[in-house]
Amino acid sequence: MPTDQPTSTVHGNQPNTLLRGGPGRADEVADRYCRTDEAASTLKVRNGNCYDHFRVEPDPVLDGQGRSLRVFTWSHRTYVAE
Repeated sequence: MPTDQPTSTVHGNQPNTLLRGGPGRADEVADRYCRTDEAASTLKVRNGNCYDHFRVEPDPVLDGQGRSLRVFTWSHRTYVAE
């Protein structure tokens, strides 16, 4: 997946990914659930005037409903060029 393009995340009924750490929307730190491509090892998510970058962790976690979720941990933030 090219790292210069935002990653498509779909919020839906069946998340397969947990985004952990880093500033969330409005600079709040939060875990976020979403659906991503199973082959992705990095994610680039648009967040206002910047992109938050995430890297996959080797081990999935189970959520409260027994679903296995891939975990991506926040690595850094870049800003949109003006």
